[in-house]
Amino acid sequence: MQRLSILPVLLALCASVFPVAAQQQNTLTPAELREGWKLLFDGKTLNGWMWSTAASPPVPCWAADGGTLHTTPGDGKKVYLLTRESFTDFEFAFEWKADPKANSGVKYRMQGYGGGAGPLQPEPHEAAGRIEPTGLEYQIADDDANPDAVSDPRHATAAIYEYWPANKLSLAGANVWHTGKILVRGRHIEHWLDDRKVVDVNLADPLVIVSFNKSRRKQSAALFVAHERRTSPIALQMHDATVWFRNLKVRPL
Repeated sequence: MQRLSILPVLLALCASVFPVAAQQQNTLTPAELREGWKLLFDGKTLNGWMWSTAASPPVPCWAADGGTLHTTPGDGKKVYLLTRESFTDFEFAFEWKADPKANSGVKYRMQGYGGGAGPLQPEPHEAAGRIEPTGLEYQIADDDANPDAVSDPRHATAAIYEYWPANKLSLAGANVWHTGKILVRGRHIEHWLDDRKVVDVNLADPLVIVSFNKSRRKQSAALFVAHERRTSPIALQMHDATVWFRNLKVRPL
């Protein structure tokens, strides 16, 4: 009589009792290391980030705990977090989750730093009490309830804020972990949301230039279209409510 092997059954039982461990948060896989990815958040500290040019920086409205980097509304100075390292052409991947009605974003390709009526400065400096980067922005918002996001598709999640809407299949809701990605090569810009490319533009494209020039922010639009500066930090925005980030990583191209 043929004897039946019980090995497949045992393997199935082991898999159900001892599931394969998922990749640990805020780490890089051997494949990512080989591909040149760099981790921007260690899961525990604000190391590698800056928010002030003062000799004794204020306590920021950000905290690192529970494996996340998150805003702390009402606690600390309301500031951007900027990477201490600057990038030119790059791929930036991250995960994020937002409170209901929240508004945040990721700024990149800064054309300068300001905040007042004066000229932009080439390097980070204090203005209006914090560093104010003038750059393109990957918008983050509760698309269902944030008034700004609801008012204009160019203000909704994954849009190039104010200038180009994201071609999304569905709205990005609150209290859910989403994946985001920004890919920048020359004047070519891509935004990804939940593993789908939702923005794909070239800043030299006449249609893109027209869209940028329709913005109420004419001065900034002209800077972004000219795109004379290609190297800058990446910044996380504190706007309102609580937004969490994790698995922040970048790959220079």
